[in-house]
Amino acid sequence: MVTLQLNHIAWDTGDVQGLAAFYEEVLGFERVPAPTYSGFQVAWLRLPGSPDVVLHIIERDPAVAAPGAAQGVVAPAQLPRRHHLAFSVAEFDGFIIVLRTRDTQLFEKSQPDGRTRQVFFFDPDGE
Repeated sequence: MVTLQLNHIAWDTGDVQGLAAFYEEVLGFERVPAPTYSGFQVAWLRLPGSPDVVLHIIERDPAVAAPGAAQGVVAPAQLPRRHHLAFSVAEFDGFIIVLRTRDTQLFEKSQPDGRTRQVFFFDPDGE
């Protein structure tokens, strides 16, 4: 059997710098060196302490529809059963404050065990 390791997650956007700033400011990602491509922008980010997994933010091809464009708008309360990225935070209440100061629409819930708290929200691209 082949040994696999997650290398990166690629996310396309119409605003590379704005989306990268969101992940840096809200989730603590750090920029790492990225290649320079002709014709489109990229930003590569990683979480401190997770050097092997990188988030590649790539400028969306204007000829291709945005992901989920045909699905319509949903509320954060509908996100738990949809595709999503999940992160752990050391200080949940402080993280909620950061999201609220950015006027981020969010949905908080707890797992049935009552111990695990979650928050679902959209990044600036609606993901």
